[in-house]
Amino acid sequence: MSTADPSIPRPPAVASSLQALLTTIVGAVVSVFRGVAFWATIPLPLVIAGTLATNVVATEPFLVGGLVVLNVLCAALGHNYSPNA
Repeated sequence: MSTADPSIPRPPAVASSLQALLTTIVGAVVSVFRGVAFWATIPLPLVIAGTLATNVVATEPFLVGGLVVLNVLCAALGHNYSPNA
C-alpha cells in the first residue's frame, strides 16, 4: 500500500528546475542593479558640485535637479548592497 495521495499532483522536475534558475537569474540581476546604484552614488555628488561650480545650474536647472534626484534614487536603491553577498 502506498502512502502517497494520488489526488495531489506533483509538479514536474523541469518546472522546479526552471523556477530555481529563474530565481537565481532574478537575484543576480537585482544584485547587479544594487551594486551599480551603490557605486553611482559615490561620484554623483562630485558631478553635482562641478555643475554648481561651473554655473551650469543657471543654464540647465533641470539637469542639475535631475542629477540630485538620480543621486537620491541611487542612494535609496543601493542602500542594501553588500559586495561580499
